[in-house]
Amino acid sequence: MEKSESIAKIATNLIKFRQALQQPAKSADNPFFKSKYVMLEGVVKSIDDALKDLNMTYMQEVTSDGNQVSVSTILLDSSGEYIQFEPLSVPVSKNDAQAFGSAETYARRYTLSAVFGVTSDVDDDGNAASKNAPKQQPRNNWNGHQASPNKKASDKQVTMIHTQFSIAAKRNGQDQSQMEQTMLQKIKASDFKELSSQAASKLIGKLKDKNDSESQSAQQEPPAQSDDPFSQATA
Repeated sequence: MEKSESIAKIATNLIKFRQALQQPAKSADNPFFKSKYVMLEGVVKSIDDALKDLNMTYMQEVTSDGNQVSVSTILLDSSGEYIQFEPLSVPVSKNDAQAFGSAETYARRYTLSAVFGVTSDVDDDGNAASKNAPKQQPRNNWNGHQASPNKKASDKQVTMIHTQFSIAAKRNGQDQSQMEQTMLQKIKASDFKELSSQAASKLIGKLKDKNDSESQSAQQEPPAQSDDPFSQATA
């Protein structure tokens, strides 16, 4: 992930965005998995509706290399701040426009859903892009890194941990450094860089889930003050 020197305004807008977001209905059928999912148009509409009163937008960059399509999402604020997320690569089964289009649509929908917290599906509906694809590579986690218990957390993963704490600190009116120190004590580490990439990925996911949950709760009632808003993040 690449970002501007400061993302304070983006963090503030993301909190407002989460409060305004209305999850779209899963109206499209996936006969292969016998499940329902939200089409790309539904994801985009849900995001655009929640962004309409904010000075923030997004762009998606699509590239292809061999038998895969990659999509990265960039958040942009009117202040000039930005966050560019790592691309998601989707395998393509054959060299024709339909397969590449299917892969691109799936990657765009999946990355938008991950970045903005949209619950777009319950199962993988990208079977048109992945059917008969080459042997699957190690699966990337939601933030684009291959999580491994034997590799140290990357700088990008550490930055994402700090970002999640920044969002929580602003929402709860607390000191970010103190919150991070409390977490480090719980996981018995002196720095998040000491974590494995797998542990860092798990922590990012739990912190993000906690932030998303509290943002959703804020739509119903003011967020409760707590000395440790991430007390369940290591459970």
